[in-house]
Amino acid sequence: KNLLKYEFRAPGRTYGGLYLVWLLVALAMGISMRDEVWDNGSSQIWAYLMFAYFAIGVAIGVVCIVTIIQRFTKNLLGREGYLMHTLPVHPEQLVASKLISSMVWVICSGVVGILSVLLMLVGLGAFEDPKTVINGETITTGWGDVLKFSWKAIQSIGGEFWSELAWIIVLGLAGVAVLILCIYAACMVGHLFRAHNGVASVGAFFLMSWGQGRVENLLNAGGFVRILMGSAGGTIVSEAANHSTLIFFAASFAITAVFGAVYFILTCWLMKNKLNLE
Repeated sequence: KNLLKYEFRAPGRTYGGLYLVWLLVALAMGISMRDEVWDNGSSQIWAYLMFAYFAIGVAIGVVCIVTIIQRFTKNLLGREGYLMHTLPVHPEQLVASKLISSMVWVICSGVVGILSVLLMLVGLGAFEDPKTVINGETITTGWGDVLKFSWKAIQSIGGEFWSELAWIIVLGLAGVAVLILCIYAACMVGHLFRAHNGVASVGAFFLMSWGQGRVENLLNAGGFVRILMGSAGGTIVSEAANHSTLIFFAASFAITAVFGAVYFILTCWLMKNKLNLE
């Protein structure tokens, strides 16, 4: 808990400022696209705002990557490591706190991105039109009606779609977590090479990523399904065919989790046995 409090406090101002500016630019861009504003020659202003909007989005992505690397290398492998490694905690807790904080900032960036699009629509006045024709039916589009219409649309979509969407989100977050753990493991491997640790870290990252990709191609979830359906009996074959999508997602998640565990164990083992801050 104390480690996480420290992790969130340090980069919080940077992310908070970027998020606030991103949302304000999105709102201003939506307002600049209104007819009454556009007719007064705001097309050039809109172009500048659009450039700023995408530039800030790219900046947030870069800050995420830089923060992930710097928070790990400076806190645990640099001068701050002399203090961090004297704390009464295990290396696993140090690595886990870095991973959790990084994942939270990645998720927050995605949520703010969605909110920025909604604010853009608010600025545009997309939900203020008194009437809109949808499928030949005229409906009001106030906020309450938009929410009711959206809820009806959600209910009309089958549960299978939402199940697959949930799996896609879980797999995406798991993939991001494994990517972060791969960066940590690469930093630890590069730390073993004192003269050129930066180059070694980059090389280790690409080598591990390439190896992971090769293994995933060989042990893909579709291969598991074919093996299961080819080796099982009649009833089990039929069930595997009917639940092939679930098997695909579950096997993909299992493969991703195994790589995450390998990177986590490798990082912690090197931190315990090979760390040299001199």
